[in-house]
Amino acid sequence: MARKTPGLGDESSDGVDERAVGDGAIDRRSYLKLAGAAAAAIGTSAGVAGAQSTEGMKRIELDYDRYGDPSQLYNVNDNRSGIPPEFVSSPTNGSSQAIRMEFSSAQKTANLEYRFEENGYEMPREVYTSFKLYPDGIRLSTNDTVRIFWLPLTNGPGSSGGGATDGTNGWSNAIGFANRNDSPAPDGYNFFSYSYHMDRGGSGDFQMTDVPIWMDQWNEIEGYVRCNTFSGGSANRDGVMRYWVNDELAFERTNLRMTTTESNLIEGVGPLGYVVGSNLSGDALIYDDHEIAIGGMPAERDDSPPYDEDPTLVEPGAREQYEERFTYRNGDEEAAYRIYVDGDIVQSDWSQATYNESVEITSDEYAVVEATAEPGTIDGYFFDGDIVAISADDPSQLWVSGEQIDPADYPDSPPAEDQPDEPLEHVVLVDGLGTTSTTRYEFAVSGSVEKSTDGGASIDDGDAIDGGRVTGLVGGWRDAFRFSGELEELTVDGAARVSVDGEEIDPADYGDELPHVLTVVGNGSETSYELTVDGTIDTVLGDASAGGAERQTTETVTGTIERGVHRFRFSGELVDVAFATGETHVYLDAERIDPADYSGETRVLPHAIVIDGSEADDATDYSFTIDGDVIQSNYRDATVDRADSLEGTSAAGSVGAGERDAYFFDRDITDFQLVGDATVDVYHNVQ
Repeated sequence: MARKTPGLGDESSDGVDERAVGDGAIDRRSYLKLAGAAAAAIGTSAGVAGAQSTEGMKRIELDYDRYGDPSQLYNVNDNRSGIPPEFVSSPTNGSSQAIRMEFSSAQKTANLEYRFEENGYEMPREVYTSFKLYPDGIRLSTNDTVRIFWLPLTNGPGSSGGGATDGTNGWSNAIGFANRNDSPAPDGYNFFSYSYHMDRGGSGDFQMTDVPIWMDQWNEIEGYVRCNTFSGGSANRDGVMRYWVNDELAFERTNLRMTTTESNLIEGVGPLGYVVGSNLSGDALIYDDHEIAIGGMPAERDDSPPYDEDPTLVEPGAREQYEERFTYRNGDEEAAYRIYVDGDIVQSDWSQATYNESVEITSDEYAVVEATAEPGTIDGYFFDGDIVAISADDPSQLWVSGEQIDPADYPDSPPAEDQPDEPLEHVVLVDGLGTTSTTRYEFAVSGSVEKSTDGGASIDDGDAIDGGRVTGLVGGWRDAFRFSGELEELTVDGAARVSVDGEEIDPADYGDELPHVLTVVGNGSETSYELTVDGTIDTVLGDASAGGAERQTTETVTGTIERGVHRFRFSGELVDVAFATGETHVYLDAERIDPADYSGETRVLPHAIVIDGSEADDATDYSFTIDGDVIQSNYRDATVDRADSLEGTSAAGSVGAGERDAYFFDRDITDFQLVGDATVDVYHNVQ
């Protein structure tokens, strides 16, 4: 389901400028790549308890238990409280000691900066860091704020104090908690981000969330920051900041500009104590388990949406391919909704929107979105065309391309006159995923049928719909169709699976077992023909072949054609195509063939093998290999079973009690296996 993304507040006080998060587009997968350019040093640096490198990402664990003073790990500066940071034995988060930063009547305790260049690393382009925080005794008045950590800090006139940030002179982000946005005070106060970046104005860019940090207990804080790209002194709007509090995504922004030069990347991260408001003398911030990763994101924090697996989901960068965007912001309770669009619509996790795995998008006369939203989540979409109907369970807010809309202005479903006369409520899915060869299929329904994208299927122009009959082929993909009425006929030639309304079916249960289609095309001149197969062949009901051709035997048809087409369905293989007068084009399934390649002289296989279960009590499994050619046959009244397998010179199948399977072959049987009590007979020179 969608992860919860907190709403951002719009209150402001103390002269602090607070803005709503923008909706900058970014490739969400790219931040998981472990870029090697950021980490230059190898091994353990001074002041670092341990460093581990995984491809281009370097992980740094700061083991507090190995040091006697915080200054051995951090650059301690700007201490205004007069109380130096110190290691204490209680409280800790399972370690022997933690760092305590105590407030005095002064506004600030100190900066504890882990500076990368001072520890042997180049300034990284991206940093992930996590730490545990215990706010000890802190109680805030309304609108008070406490900054707790630099994530990150690049010192300079543009990093604090109201200075302009120009991309070369420093930048920063201080995170913290404040008694705002209905904080659950005094037990907890809500998380905020306070950033100096190139597009802010006045003071830092202050943005509240609704996610609490709890007082007098341990909290886990995580953050990921990636610098924007730049070229020629110009910054692109693709810088990223993400923060998690107690495993919940608290803040995210993907369109920031911080720097225009390699010398202004990330200088450091580390603890910070700074209060605006109440006098916190004697209270403290306590830190433990500080870990850093530079040059990438640890795999355990990988919660990127499954772009490759979900065909209804696109990356934020695909926004330019669509005309409009739609945002569904849910309220405090789980809610279901449906959207009808007279165009195309896809899901995307742009801006504050997050991936919702419950989303299903189907295409009929309209593209229809059906989803269930969890409390406090935001779903996002890109679409073309217009929204024609919305059915929603009391959404908090709906937006279309930046303008809020009222669902009451839309009907719950499209007007009746615009809907199909007969709803296409069933779905047939032909699934070729995982197969290595082409599967041809044909089916017929009693009602109407249309192509669809249900189940992640593609729309294939080569698939043909003629009334209620569909013919097509799949390789390693899926084809889907929505239909009304009943599925009446189905033939499948290949390994693809078929399901109806989500349940896999056996094509043998639908219509005759004639998987192939043979088509004779008239060319304006009279042509007489004879077609022979080694299985069963028949004319197609309702086709011109029913009047222009005649079955001579179960294996042979003859006919005369001048214009139009004659179609035949058959099992087994095509053995012979002969013309008594004239010549014309012939198609086997969807491919044109050369009749000269099909003659009785070259296609007849002399020998037969029959697996005879007519007197068996149960089904018998078998497999065998020929050192020549082998084809299925209805010799001695055997059935031709689509489920039996022919792969090159090998055959495998199962013959039921009371049934027979038969094959024609040439040369010799080199291997044979039988499991069951069917009998096996081999006949030589029967053709």
